[in-house]
Amino acid sequence: MKFRVALSALMLSASPVTAADWSEATTAHMIVYSEQSADDARELAIKLERMDEAMRFMLNIPKDKRPLPDSAKLTVFHFGDTDDIGRLAGAYGVYGFFMPRAGNSTAYIPLKEAAERGSIGTRVERGALTPDIVMFHEYAHYFMFQHAAAAYPAWYIEGFAEVYGTIDIQSNGFVLGAPAKHRGATLSVLGSYRVERLLDPPEELQWKDGAQIYAMGWLLSHYLSFSEDRRGQLDKYFALINQGKTNKEAAEGAFGNLSKLNRDLDRYQRSKIRGVEVTFPDYKLPDVAVRPLTEAEAAIMPYRIRSSAGVDENEAAKIVGPVRGIAEQYPDSIPVLLELVEAEYDAANYNQSEAAVRRILNIEPENVRAHTYLGNIALRRAEDDPAQFEIARSAFALAARLDRYDPLPLFGYYLSYRLAGQTPPENALIALEMAYEFAPFDDGIRVALAHLLLTEHRNSDALAVLTPIANNPHGGKRAKRIYELAQEIRQGQTAEAMEYLAPKLGQPDDEEEDDE
Repeated sequence: MKFRVALSALMLSASPVTAADWSEATTAHMIVYSEQSADDARELAIKLERMDEAMRFMLNIPKDKRPLPDSAKLTVFHFGDTDDIGRLAGAYGVYGFFMPRAGNSTAYIPLKEAAERGSIGTRVERGALTPDIVMFHEYAHYFMFQHAAAAYPAWYIEGFAEVYGTIDIQSNGFVLGAPAKHRGATLSVLGSYRVERLLDPPEELQWKDGAQIYAMGWLLSHYLSFSEDRRGQLDKYFALINQGKTNKEAAEGAFGNLSKLNRDLDRYQRSKIRGVEVTFPDYKLPDVAVRPLTEAEAAIMPYRIRSSAGVDENEAAKIVGPVRGIAEQYPDSIPVLLELVEAEYDAANYNQSEAAVRRILNIEPENVRAHTYLGNIALRRAEDDPAQFEIARSAFALAARLDRYDPLPLFGYYLSYRLAGQTPPENALIALEMAYEFAPFDDGIRVALAHLLLTEHRNSDALAVLTPIANNPHGGKRAKRIYELAQEIRQGQTAEAMEYLAPKLGQPDDEEEDDE
C-alpha cells in the first residue's frame, strides 16, 4: 500500500468493454469508478462514506462547511484483482495504493484477491487481507493527509491505516480496533523485532523492516491509541517530531524508556486486543448518486487509470495511439477528450494537447480542467517563449473563477509570476495560500509556499511547512535533502534552501519525488 509509485511498462489489459462493465457512484467526499454493477458500486461508495463519518467522529474532525467540489473529492478506481493493482504500481505484492495530489487524489483498489498469494512481508497469507481491508486502509491514508497533513514516521503512517483498515461498519455505527489478523504471520515469525528499531530505523532498511512497518506499526499504533496507560503520549511524540527532533529523541521524550515500551508492547500483544464500539441513534445512510458509465467512458477507462497513476514520456507515448483511436470513435465525449488532452500532454505533444483542449471548449466552454491544461501547456511553452507566461496566467485565472476551490489553477496562477522571474502580486500570494489550504497534502504546493515564506524571512513558518516533507518516509532523496536544508534554516542559513525550493521553469506542474 503505497503513496507514490512508478508505473511499470506493462499495459493494462484493454479488452473490449461495454458501459455495463463500469458504474460511477458519487457521494459527498468521493467519486467511485467500479467495474461492477450499479448496486455493487453504491454499496462500495456507502462503505467509504461511512468510513469517512467514523474517522471524523474518532478524530474530532468537523463536518464540511460547504459541499465539496469534484476537484476536492477522492477518485477511487475499483477494478481487477490484486495482481492487476501490483502491475499498475510496478511492484509485486501491492494490494492497493493511494496518491495524494492537488485536484486529483486517487486510490486504486482491487475487486478481488488474485488466485495465489503468500508472503510474510508487507503482504500476507492468502485470504487474510480482504478487499474491504485494503479499501479502508487506503481511505485512511487519504483522510490523514487531507485533514491532518503533518510529519509522520513510516510506522505510524501504515500503522494508523492498519488500525482503521479493520473497521467493522455496522447498521447504525461501527466497531474500531479489531486485531489485524492479516499481520499475524509477520508478528509471529518476526516476534524478536524490537520496537526501538521500528522507532529509530537504520538508514539501510532490510526486508524485515518493511514488514514490521505494517505489522508492529499496527500493534504500536493500536496500543498508543487505545491503552489508558499511555494516553497523550502519541500527541507528544508528534509534537516533538514536528519540532524537528530526531526519531530517537522524539520517541524517548514521549514514551520514556524504549526497552520498557518494548516489554509493555509484548504484554499488550498477548492480551485480548480491544477497540471501541460506537452507535449512532436514528442513523441515516449517506446519500449516493449512481449511474452506469457511457460506452465512451467505459472504453477510455483503462487508459484513464493508467495515466492517473503517473507516466513518463516513453510510457505516455504508448498510450497516445490507442487514446487517439477512441477519440476518433467518440469525438464529442468530454471524458474521452480529457484523457486525450492528458495523454498528449504527458507525451510532450503540446500542440496536439491544445487542439484537444479546443475541441472540449467548443463543446463545454467552462470546463475547468480544459482551461487549467491551457495554462499548463503555456507554462511548458514559456521555456522557449516568455510571452506564454501571460497566456498561462489568463488561463489559470479563468479556471480559478470557474471553480474557486480547485487548487490547481490557483497554484498555476502563482507559478505564472514566479517562473517568469516576476514578483507575485498580492492576489497571486493569496492564490498560493488558498491552494495550500485546499490541498495541504500536495508537496509541490507545500514546497512553493515554504520558498515564499523564506523570501519573507518567516523562517519558523517555512520550517513548519517543510517538516512533513522532510520526515516523509516515502520521500526518497528529496525528503533527505529537505531534511538537511531544514537544519540549516534552523541555524539561520537560508540561501541554499531558497535556491533548492524555488519553483523552476521546466517543471512547473511536476513533483520531483523519488519513487518508493
